[in-house]
Amino acid sequence: MSASSPSVTVVLPVFNAAEYVGTALRELLRQTFDDFEVVVIDDRSTDDTLCLVEQIAGDDDRVRVIGLPTNGGVAHARNAALRAARGRFVWFVDVDDEWSPRFLEIMVENAERLQADVVVCGAEHRFGPALTQREDVARYDDAALLLGRDAVGCILLGSGALWNKLFRREVLTGDVFPPLRSKSDHGGVIRLLPELRRVATVPETLYTYVQRDGSISNGGVPQPQNFVALLNLAEASLTKLPDPATVNDLRARFRAMVVGRALREAWRFPRGTDALVERLPSMVPWRDLLLHVRDDRRTLVTCAAAKLSPRLARRAFRRLGRARWTPRGAV
Repeated sequence: MSASSPSVTVVLPVFNAAEYVGTALRELLRQTFDDFEVVVIDDRSTDDTLCLVEQIAGDDDRVRVIGLPTNGGVAHARNAALRAARGRFVWFVDVDDEWSPRFLEIMVENAERLQADVVVCGAEHRFGPALTQREDVARYDDAALLLGRDAVGCILLGSGALWNKLFRREVLTGDVFPPLRSKSDHGGVIRLLPELRRVATVPETLYTYVQRDGSISNGGVPQPQNFVALLNLAEASLTKLPDPATVNDLRARFRAMVVGRALREAWRFPRGTDALVERLPSMVPWRDLLLHVRDDRRTLVTCAAAKLSPRLARRAFRRLGRARWTPRGAV
């Protein structure tokens, strides 16, 4: 690795992650592609996280450690890491997830060969009390280079996750990630839409998102307002496209998808439905469901049920459970 210009910067934000950070760094350093740096950005941890990272950094100069003076949240940490990044490409990882040792080898090869602004690969989600349940987060049947509207659709209608994507550094300008307690990663991806011209897909499943009890997205507090923030960010980005009218159907599908996700998140928890959740079904007209969402059965079922009877839909979701609420074949 060149000390001044590695091919890839891997961004690893950490906060009180002593249980996971050693394993995460050792697994990153075993990548089959070795021209990279790891920027570990410590968000003012109060446990042994920083000490463990510094020990590993002392043995491998590919690891750089940045300690923040105050705890500002993961969006702030990622923005700070980007300002320090030296790589031509950037990969964001979460400290308690899992990934293929060939992630960078495969993703960098596709980025360089296809001159892509972002490369996105297949990913899975592991969850449940014993972390034994699995579902696809992203799935691509073929390797492809997507341009224009197809590139926008791939990113806009994807999971919104950072970790199954390799970004060209030039598209990550300014403070990309909005200051949201959750969904800031998705918000950052949405903000990039006007900058993306070439998006490459990789069919291999190279990343596993592990959702543990107590994580930001599984912490027992529904935050539908952050989903609404995503809708506003998407509208701002889509209006900056050269011909925004050509993506009106994508806009409608995205709105329904995000409203469906917000509803399912709110329904997972025992607290009552607040006023914002009660308004969510009206944000998706029946016309959009029938014209633009027929192929997304999870979103169609969620939004239609909520429009017909939101209280019964919530009870059904909690009684049947996550797996049975998802129609067969949905992703």
